[in-house]
Amino acid sequence: MAFDAPVVARGVDMAFGSDAVKTQVLFGVDLQIAPGELTMLVGPSGCGKTTLLSILSGTLRPTAGEVTVMGQTITSMRDADKVRLRRKRIGFIFQQYNLLPALTAAENAAMALVTDGVPLKVAAERARAVLETLGMGPHADKLPRQLSGGQQQRVAIARAIVHEPDLVVCDEPTAALDAETGRQVMGLLKEAAAGPGRAVLVVTHDNRIYGYADRIIAMEDGRIVGDSRQGTLPEELNVHHQPA
Repeated sequence: MAFDAPVVARGVDMAFGSDAVKTQVLFGVDLQIAPGELTMLVGPSGCGKTTLLSILSGTLRPTAGEVTVMGQTITSMRDADKVRLRRKRIGFIFQQYNLLPALTAAENAAMALVTDGVPLKVAAERARAVLETLGMGPHADKLPRQLSGGQQQRVAIARAIVHEPDLVVCDEPTAALDAETGRQVMGLLKEAAAGPGRAVLVVTHDNRIYGYADRIIAMEDGRIVGDSRQGTLPEELNVHHQPA
């Protein structure tokens, strides 16, 4: 089923700590993420980007507000239902690749299918096909220690999209990569992950990759302060993101 906005947040607040010592991280965030787009969340360190990403992907419950993912209100879901939703509908890519060292690239990429009950052999074959599209076909039987950082991130991309999720969320996917490898990875994300029925949401500090965004949402002090198109950084954050 297609949705006009796979992710919708309304009035999202987030605070950590007790009433005596409380830190407010998000303040009434309203946001819609469109399908078929690569959207970046940018802003200075500590502005709430990763916290918002965690809430939108159902790994953190906000203190107030409502989040809907693929038509389901995850803020009122039981934890077990959120786990099932994430397993079936969301792919995750992180700065740390989190590959299992004893498994091959194909087996690592197959994990999203295996956790959903697909036999490892069948899942690995499907993963091989995805790895091939990412230029990793010749490396499918290698262990993570035999791969470069960029190759490991490609395996992580394959793992995130092998089950054909509606939403892919990425937390600093290029932070551990050199400039050229980072551009290659973002090109693959743009080509392989984003699609007519799939939204990609990237949290990043890396101003080298802004040009890959269809939309850039700027945050500061727990609020959205800018929203622009085609890789152009909103004026509100230019002071924090001068070209490298």
